[in-house]
Amino acid sequence: MDWFYSLPDDILPHILSFLSTKEAVKACILSKQWRHAWTYVPVLKFDITDWGGESVEAKERWREGEHKFKNFLSGVLKNRKPVELDMFEYKNYILMYDSEISFELIDQVELESRKAFVGISRDRVDQLELPDFIFSCTRLENLELRIYTANGKPIILPVSVNVPALKIVDLTGIALVDNDRSIQNLCSKCPVLETMVLRQCDLDTTEISSKVLKELTIYKCSQTRRTRISCPSLASLVIQSYEEMEGFELKNMTSLKYAKICFDLDDDHGDLDLLSSLSNVSHLSLGLWGSQFKVKLEEDISKCRTFRNLRTLEIFYWDLSYDIDLVVCFLKHSPSLGDLTLCLSAVIDVACSLEHSSSLEKLTLRFCEKLEEGDPKEELSQEELGNRRNVLFQREYLKTVRIIRPKRRPDMVVDRLINNLRTHIKTIGEEIII
Repeated sequence: MDWFYSLPDDILPHILSFLSTKEAVKACILSKQWRHAWTYVPVLKFDITDWGGESVEAKERWREGEHKFKNFLSGVLKNRKPVELDMFEYKNYILMYDSEISFELIDQVELESRKAFVGISRDRVDQLELPDFIFSCTRLENLELRIYTANGKPIILPVSVNVPALKIVDLTGIALVDNDRSIQNLCSKCPVLETMVLRQCDLDTTEISSKVLKELTIYKCSQTRRTRISCPSLASLVIQSYEEMEGFELKNMTSLKYAKICFDLDDDHGDLDLLSSLSNVSHLSLGLWGSQFKVKLEEDISKCRTFRNLRTLEIFYWDLSYDIDLVVCFLKHSPSLGDLTLCLSAVIDVACSLEHSSSLEKLTLRFCEKLEEGDPKEELSQEELGNRRNVLFQREYLKTVRIIRPKRRPDMVVDRLINNLRTHIKTIGEEIII
């Protein structure tokens, strides 16, 4: 252990930065030489679960743990040296009986770190208001804010945004109110912001506009108004909405390379109206379901230009047993498509669609867990089936076919599909069956 005790003074704080702050303080008890080493650690990590007993159900232990947690937090912030922070992490769980969260303790460090994570969960039903100082950190490059509350989402009102170095912002469980232009304040006053992630937020905003934003993810956000997204530098767009949705409008997507769109298109949801703005993408993942998805998709496809750069296409959640013609439509609009992934709920004549893409090299068929043996196309008349199959000719070559079976797989059904492919494709370079 002598070599460990002889470490240079600047190395030990770096090693301690990989521990939680509580663990770092305890480690310094091992040696008098290390006694004050924790005060120079450039990382602060506070987690109430380190103090809260076995679980939040043990109320008395949790209450005692909260008291110790606040005292420890206060003591660390009071006694640490004024070294620049690389990371600040704060996790708290507020029970029904607790008083308001003490944001002033966090304010003591002014979140002047390069990376900050603030995670708060609470059972209280009153509104939680977040302080402005969270968005007033001149050195902050990465901010992750996760709030889980029993009733409603806290509203952030960053009127005076001052985070000039912010590159990544990740928000969960926040109400973003357009009247106060929360989103636009972040976009316009963060000149180097490259990545924005919004999870389970109330998205009451009419516009998300940025000249520098490169990645945008909107996941499980409720939406009360149609939102326009205008980001000419955007390279990656993910929109997965399962909540109330009024729709999105995409503008200035000339740099977009990757897009993943997943919607539940029922009668009470907005129009799709997205594909016509995705003509430059090289990778597209599309998952649609609901009573109106086919009608709205057909309307949107009719407005599309050719997907001239599309190399990878993934289609999931569709009932492809009935809507393979929509896949054919995509293949016709994608002259450079080389990699196609389909998620199937039933065995269908997939090869019927492959003839429409001369560039396709790799086909992946991923079966759902509940795989049906029946083929809905059998409900068509023999004349309709004959007309559909007579237009096909045998495909010359497919480089790779990858079939992913469900855990409880009906082998007969999968074998039927493989035989069908071999009938339509003269040469399959590699067959991978998982």
